[in-house]
Amino acid sequence: MATFKIIDKQSEQVFQEIERRIYRLQSGGTLDSLKAIGADTQGQIGASFVSLKQLASRYTPDETVALLLWNTGKREEQIIACLLLPEETNKEKITQLMKTCLNMEIAGYVGSLYLSHHPALLEISDEWLDSGIPSLQVAALTALARHLIINKNNCLINKVEFKKILDREYKDNFVRMTAERYRFNL
Repeated sequence: MATFKIIDKQSEQVFQEIERRIYRLQSGGTLDSLKAIGADTQGQIGASFVSLKQLASRYTPDETVALLLWNTGKREEQIIACLLLPEETNKEKITQLMKTCLNMEIAGYVGSLYLSHHPALLEISDEWLDSGIPSLQVAALTALARHLIINKNNCLINKVEFKKILDREYKDNFVRMTAERYRFNL
C-alpha cells in the first residue's frame, strides 16, 4: 500500500525554486568531462559540486525539501538534499533514502556531507558496514574518513579502529577501492 505525505505550500515553493536554480547551473563542460571518463550522465545536468554547495548554502536545512529533492532521483538534487537534511533526521529515514541512492558518487556525498557529522555516526556506520550493501558501505567509509579529518582533537573513532575497518574484506570492487584509498591516506 502506497503512503502519501501532504507537502506544505512553502516546502513545495522552495523545492521548485531550487530545481529552477539547479537548471540554471547547467554546464555542458561538466557533462563532457564526466562522459570523457566513462561516467553515466543520465539524470544529470552537469552542475558542479561547488556551485551546488553555494546554492544549498542559501537555504536552511529542511527535511521535507531535502526529501523532495532526493526523490527526484537526479544527481544534483540528491547532492543538495545531502546538504539540506537536518542533523536530527533519524537513521531509519536515512537508511531508507539510501535505497534510492543514484550511484556511488552520491553515496560518498551522503557520507562526507551528511553522515560524517551525524550524532549517531558510529551506530549508523557499524550497521551500514555490516550490511553488505555497497552504497551503504561507501557512505560509511567516507563518513568515518571525513570525521577523522575534521575532528582531529575530538574524534569518535581513532586511527587504529579505522584501520581495522579499512582492512575488512569487502566483496564489492568499488568498496574495496574506497577502503584502499583511505588506507593509503592514513
